[in-house]
Amino acid sequence: MDVSLAQPSDHKGILRLYSQFNQDRIDAGVGDSDYKYLEGEIPWAKTLNEKDCVTLVLKEKEMVLAFITLRMSGFNPFKNVKKLAEIDLIVVEQKLRRHGFGKLIYKKGETYLRTYAVSHIMLNVRVGNTAAMHFWAKMHYKKLSSTQYERSDGAEEQTVYMIKKI
Repeated sequence: MDVSLAQPSDHKGILRLYSQFNQDRIDAGVGDSDYKYLEGEIPWAKTLNEKDCVTLVLKEKEMVLAFITLRMSGFNPFKNVKKLAEIDLIVVEQKLRRHGFGKLIYKKGETYLRTYAVSHIMLNVRVGNTAAMHFWAKMHYKKLSSTQYERSDGAEEQTVYMIKKI
């Protein structure tokens, strides 16, 4: 298995996993995701691998099995944080979850961010997503805060923000 920067040829595989992610949200009763940068050929291609946003893919035989999207944060509200990055999204093929693939692609993402002198990584998890909360705790993330907000579709969602020094 290989982890590398996503290429335009990975678009369909990423969208397939993204559809699984959305279905998981719907099945959990929290509705469709608001992520729009992955929709369509042009918007996704523009943010595929920009200076401040990168997508890594885990592939086997050209099949995308997982991806992670990392964003260098332009906003840093923390006094003691030199350079902040955010994990926008990490998705692993449903049937491969809990087999170390999430950890593998996350660790590659963390290594990638270190090359850009990132000191901390922040992410958010929907309240009630116990599998994700457990995963991020195993990756040594600490709860920072939580908030409740109204999504663009009018649904209420509560989110936990987590941070890790790398």
